[in-house]
Amino acid sequence: MELLFHVLTTILIAVVSATFSAWITVRLSREKFRSEHWWEKKFEAYERVIDAFHSSKKFYSEHLRASYLDFDLDDGRVEELKNQSLKARDEILRTSDIGGFILSASALSILAKYEAESENMPRQDSWQEHLDLSWSIANRYMKEFIAEAHSDLKKNK
Repeated sequence: MELLFHVLTTILIAVVSATFSAWITVRLSREKFRSEHWWEKKFEAYERVIDAFHSSKKFYSEHLRASYLDFDLDDGRVEELKNQSLKARDEILRTSDIGGFILSASALSILAKYEAESENMPRQDSWQEHLDLSWSIANRYMKEFIAEAHSDLKKNK
């Protein structure tokens, strides 16, 4: 009887230990998966905004290049750049509005400053000056945003 009690106790201890170990393993794996999934979502959000800044800058830089080299972009290219730029602006504004769910407060602040500065630019004397100033604003805030993305993603990995 004592032997049976000892065997049953040993089996019970082994089953409880295995169950507890499995529970801990599953819980830790699930947390790791959530953390990695969240990091991927943050990365995608930062990437979309950086791509939007790039598209915005592309509009200005291609028009500037054409102006400096004294040629006109064809109508199809002008329309394509315009659509990309509008889409980029919409993405930046959209992320600024809903990004608090994923992006850092600092990243949102950069987007808000970009929005304010780009919408309140002083009137320029020429199309070239307007393009140059717009490109400079987009470039400056894109660099700030990239730096913040690096920082935020690094500390959350």
